Amino acid sequence: MAMSETALPLVEPDLVGVWRKNVWWFGLRWPFSMVLFSWVTVASTLAPEFHLDRYLLTMLAGFFGLVIGAHYIDITASKDKYLPYFPKMNRRAIRTVGVLAVLAGMAVGVYMSLLYSLWFLVFVILGGFFALFYPIEKPKWLHTYPGFGIAWGFMPVLASYYIQGTRIDLLGVGLAVFLGITVVEMHHMAVLTNEKDYSTELTKNARLLLKMHRTAAYSIGLILLISRLV
Repeated sequence: MAMSETALPLVEPDLVGVWRKNVWWFGLRWPFSMVLFSWVTVASTLAPEFHLDRYLLTMLAGFFGLVIGAHYIDITASKDKYLPYFPKMNRRAIRTVGVLAVLAGMAVGVYMSLLYSLWFLVFVILGGFFALFYPIEKPKWLHTYPGFGIAWGFMPVLASYYIQGTRIDLLGVGLAVFLGITVVEMHHMAVLTNEKDYSTELTKNARLLLKMHRTAAYSIGLILLISRLV
């Protein structure tokens, strides 16, 4: 019999409340996925040009490939970590949906490449590679802090910046480097919320910092998007 909800320590900052009720809902990792979407929005709106259709397609590709795909694959690859919280989860079904979602995200990326720039295929291929293989920790170098920064920060930001004006400049590279480092900081704060490994005071402070980080990301992304739409 699985441990009761109250007995289970917090090992992920969003394994609480409504997120803990259903593995399919938890798997979307909305609090952190919305941070990713916020940084994609920042990159898109700070590009020399802004095209709403390209922005929406970028968000759609990211939703399939990273939000659904990579996260669902991650749940099945880390079964021992999440099984106590979701003892009835169907790992095979979750993994299948995850892989299909990554392929759907890549299909959207290919469509964007054909519409706007064939060079965008480089980002599509790399993004698909990261989404499929980062969660299963193969190769090992990918599942590190630098690997996370590249896969979840640098590459999505640079891709979002590039597709708007089909160009890369120092502003775009600098933004991608900065946000790549920023998502690593966010990831480390999430690690520090693990109550199995750290004290109550430390995990409490880490969760507070994560909330501040998310609030900043949401606010900046929303303000910049409004500035492009009005």
